[in-house]
Amino acid sequence: MFGLPKFGDGIGLHRIERFFQAHRIDRAALARRSIAVTGTNGKGSTARFMTSAIEAAGMRVGCFTSPHLFDVSERFTIGDTPIPQDAFDRHAATVHAFADALPQGDRMGGFEFLFLLAVLWFQEEKPDAIVWEAGIGGRYDPVRTVRASVSVLTSIELEHTELLGATEELIAYDKVDALAPGGCVVLSPSIPEALALRIAAYASLSGKATLPALASRRISAVTNTHKGARFTYGFAQVAPEADQSVRLKLAGQHQVYNAVTALRAAEVWLGLKPEENAERHFAMLAGLGRARWPGRLEKVSTTPDLWIDVGHTPRALDAVTRTFLDFSQRDETLVIFGVSASKEVQGIAEIVASRFSRFILTRAHKSGADPAVFESIFRKQSADVVISPDTATAARSARERATRDGLTVLALGGLFLAAEIQRAWQGGDPQELEFF
Repeated sequence: MFGLPKFGDGIGLHRIERFFQAHRIDRAALARRSIAVTGTNGKGSTARFMTSAIEAAGMRVGCFTSPHLFDVSERFTIGDTPIPQDAFDRHAATVHAFADALPQGDRMGGFEFLFLLAVLWFQEEKPDAIVWEAGIGGRYDPVRTVRASVSVLTSIELEHTELLGATEELIAYDKVDALAPGGCVVLSPSIPEALALRIAAYASLSGKATLPALASRRISAVTNTHKGARFTYGFAQVAPEADQSVRLKLAGQHQVYNAVTALRAAEVWLGLKPEENAERHFAMLAGLGRARWPGRLEKVSTTPDLWIDVGHTPRALDAVTRTFLDFSQRDETLVIFGVSASKEVQGIAEIVASRFSRFILTRAHKSGADPAVFESIFRKQSADVVISPDTATAARSARERATRDGLTVLALGGLFLAAEIQRAWQGGDPQELEFF
């Protein structure tokens, strides 16, 4: 993409600082508007929930997320509107000129490029708030340079250990460093209490505060349907009759956690005390129900039904498959499965194999692991396992069988697999997709 590698030549914070100076980025205004979102899973969903909540409070909100499913413009939005093509091209040309002038051995990476493009667009558009999803970690991530005074930590799993550290504790510390000194990081309910205590101690060394998303609050009565999750949200010190019922378009306990974490961070950023601003708080709570985020246990086609999910870690697949089975039948589901070779292939495969009984195993053109690597895991669980050489063939076979036998199709294993299956299902060529 743009002729750039995914990663640049080493940590790129100095390149970003040089760009900010060269293009006179208003650092104070950028910091004042910014909220950072970090974590292993759930960053994009949380960013979209936060965007909807702050919009419901009457503000115009920019949002920068990654990766994208089909078009790079998905990463840059104000409200639900993506960046216009002319603005994208204009700002991309500016960043390209800067990248081309960098000395040999100091190349810019693709994520840096897109981050700087977003900075230029948001500086031009001047939204009231900007929600930034970090790429990898926080300490060395470009998003750290916005100096956000509020951030969220959505979840922690072992990932990119060669960059972030070999333990969940070290990875959490890295992600906390996306927050500016003196700021506040809101911790998702998915963060274990023992880890939260360690995070709080580490954060305090640079004057940062931690706030559990559910401190003095509660959630209950979580249910999942094909239309999304429903739950009850209230305050611990208030009678149950004051609780509010919330409906989300995204399903799963994990999405409920993402939603309440986003709401709490939005309120912290706004300086909002719900007990003093009940009407605004309730508007934001309702705003959560308007958030959409493609590829997160999403039904993308009907007759027959095709669901996709981009989860790519064992915990993500555990949450997604449990949620799907809350409203779907195991024996009426045909799973298309493929996983990137760089992921925890065995752990992911074992979870999916244990939850369903009909499988088509394949590999994405982008980074897909050979099905021979995980085929035996599925054959131990089921006699109904078919190997398909590519995502186009897998999609065609799944559609034919689902139509004949009245099955629902579920594509699992990661973003590349999900996007390629959806593109093939719609009659397109999966190989034409361009990812970062």
